This record gives sequence, structure tokens and C-alpha cells, in this order.
Amino acid sequence: MKILVTGSYNAGKSTMVQKICAGSAISVDYGGTTVALDHCRTQIYGVEIFLFGTPGLQRFEIIRKILSKGADGILFVVDSVNVASFEEAGDLLKEVYEILPGAPIILCANKQDIIGAKSPSEVAEVVLGKNKDKITVIGTSAKTGDKIERALGSIVLNAIKQYYDILLAVKNSENGELAEIAQNLRQPEEEVHALLQFASWRRLIKADWDNLKFRLTKGVLNITDILEFGHKQI
Repeated sequence: MKILVTGSYNAGKSTMVQKICAGSAISVDYGGTTVALDHCRTQIYGVEIFLFGTPGLQRFEIIRKILSKGADGILFVVDSVNVASFEEAGDLLKEVYEILPGAPIILCANKQDIIGAKSPSEVAEVVLGKNKDKITVIGTSAKTGDKIERALGSIVLNAIKQYYDILLAVKNSENGELAEIAQNLRQPEEEVHALLQFASWRRLIKADWDNLKFRLTKGVLNITDILEFGHKQI
């Protein structure tokens, strides 16, 4: 799955990507400022994740748009110490909404390790405004790693929720055959075939296209158990 790490300038995006990938990320920067991207590959819940960190300066808008394409979820990073940057972060968030409408977002109120940092709720009040109750906010520290894994896990779970119905249909099929999965979903086979293609591209399922048989990957099988439990609780 592709996860976008974006936010305003100097919010800690590069540090976050490096922390998640234990310092192995590729960074294209100039004088410590990202001018192209930060990129690495990792895993969580057994799912392969490709992280793309964007530059935060306004003049790199075109690069952010290119990197954003096809993202399944967004970690939006805000500098909790620099109150003056909150308005800019809010404007940048609107840009993200336009590029990736409907994509799940986790707001990372970053730099919580620094004395004087605003609380996650205070950051959300200004940056999210009327959307503060619609987006999960997590207080993080990219420097120490505090709650970074929680933020990544949360956005991956939220991203996979978009595929919940098709994944559950595959899980509940006895033989993993297309006709059986379509019957579980009560949808035409052509539509289900397209959904299975999307899930396969994201490596959420293993597909035998010759025989039209499908099964969940091991990691996703665990995630569907988590999501299914959540649905039952609701």
C-alpha cells in the first residue's frame, strides 16, 4: 500500500519517514530541506508499505501532487511547537483534500517531546477546524519515535477498511473462486473482478488469474479479524 507523509515545512516529515524505516529511507534534499521526496519500504501487520514523504515548501506543490497520486492513506504531520505554522498547515490540508478526496487521514501532532508543544487537541482545533471530530489526531515525536508506529498502524487499518467488503468476501469463500466471491458480495462478477484487481495490486490478496481463485495474504487475514471484531462491536 502507498502511504503519503505530508505536511507543512519543517514539521518533521523526513525524520518521521527515517524513524519508521530505521534510517534506511532515501531522501532527496538540499541543505537539510526536502526538495523532492523521502521514500522507503516497510511492513506493518504483515502488509508491505511504501512511504512517500513530500516537500513542505509551497513552491513544491507540483511535486506533492505527483507524489500524492494513488496514495491509499495520508499521515499529515504538523509542527506542534510552531503555532504560526498552523494556518499554513490548514491550507495545505485543503490541498490534500482536493488531490485525494476520500482518502483516510491521520493527523500527527508532531514534536510532542519539546517543551511548549501544543496538545493534539489544541493542534486539531486550529488545523482541522470543523473537521476536528472527523479525523483521528495522534501526538507524535518523530525524533524519539513516540507513537509513530501507532500512527502508521492506524492509517493502514483505515486504508484497508476501504477494501473491507471484498476482503471479507474472499475470506468467507470456501474455495476462493470468483463466482463464489461475487455471490457473497451480491455483485456481478465483472465488478468483483475489478475489485479483486485493485486488491491484488496492493498485495492484499494472492491471485491465481488463470483459475480465477483468490486468497488473502497472511497479514491481511489478521487485519480482517481486527476489522471484523470492530464491526461486531459497532
